[in-house]
Amino acid sequence: MTREIDQVKVVRKIIVNFDICFSTSILEDLVRTENQRLWRNLILHLKGYLRRKGGSVGFELYKFLGDGWILLFDPKPKGMEIFQFFEYLSDKFTSYYRRHIRNVLNIRIPAVGLKFGMDIGSCIQVQMNQQPEYIGRPLNVATRLQGAIRQRDKQPENKVLLSKNLYATFGDKRQIERKYKVWSVPRNLKNISEGEGFRCVKVELKRHPSD
Repeated sequence: MTREIDQVKVVRKIIVNFDICFSTSILEDLVRTENQRLWRNLILHLKGYLRRKGGSVGFELYKFLGDGWILLFDPKPKGMEIFQFFEYLSDKFTSYYRRHIRNVLNIRIPAVGLKFGMDIGSCIQVQMNQQPEYIGRPLNVATRLQGAIRQRDKQPENKVLLSKNLYATFGDKRQIERKYKVWSVPRNLKNISEGEGFRCVKVELKRHPSD
């Protein structure tokens, strides 16, 4: 969904921000043992999977953040498709981690997996260096939600935190709630207007044993 306003394109998107739990600890340990190439290989592995799935799942691979990505989905009535993709992506990460990284670490990682933040809304699209860039509140909210998963939760892996506004747009909530654990939580979102006690929905994709 797009519209032009004075040559500025405004797009309505579902924004997804995801990253790797305890990525700093993992990378620091790999660097100490001179195994940082394994981190590079992991990132390239995930990037290849995201590129292959973008067209069929329906998202744009927008921006790499060092230990995760921002994905842009067009608004869609079925949230189940998105959550199932998150589950497949989490499995892809966990499988690669166990095969290639776990056995070289000198530390125990308490939560192995991915965590996701999501919001929906209008963003301004601009061209910078011949690349599309996006500006808007949903980007900030999705980022803060992803970071807020760890509030009051010692096992943040493979969980999604999304705004109630976004969850209300899904027409298949009953199907989602039959497959996944879903519950409402308040979270404090730093530097977000009216972010104190922000009303969210938390979705637990599934539990993987910690390594």
